[in-house]
Amino acid sequence: MNKRGWYSGGIVTTVLVLIVALTAMASAGCGSSANASGGSLKLGEADSGKTYTVKVGDTIEVIIAGNPTTGYAWTSALSEKDATLIQPVGKPAYASEASESTIVGAGGVYTFTFKAVAAGEAALKLLYSRSWESVQPLQTFAVTLTIK
Repeated sequence: MNKRGWYSGGIVTTVLVLIVALTAMASAGCGSSANASGGSLKLGEADSGKTYTVKVGDTIEVIIAGNPTTGYAWTSALSEKDATLIQPVGKPAYASEASESTIVGAGGVYTFTFKAVAAGEAALKLLYSRSWESVQPLQTFAVTLTIK
């Protein structure tokens, strides 16, 4: 094989690898689907602002950091329309961070579980606020769900 043939083949291979990588990155930024085998979509704080596609019957789990000892708590803020498409499954669960010694005032994570019950587009929104204050929430978590 001459040098020119090897070199041009290397460029073609590199270009193909770049195309595949860029396609994968572009697809990842456009949202995600629930795991087909499990029917469950797990979301975290970094997923806020994104759009996801799920099927009727799938569950959506949001795991997000919080610290109720500060007076702040995460609460669900579904509109009436959105509540007809996704419904809470049980009450939100809170677990403090695992450590060898219990530290008073340490934070933890909230876990919210929802079930997609009808087709449509819903805004899943959570607010981190103090219930007695009449101000904007300290944080907001929101995703758009396309339910098929």
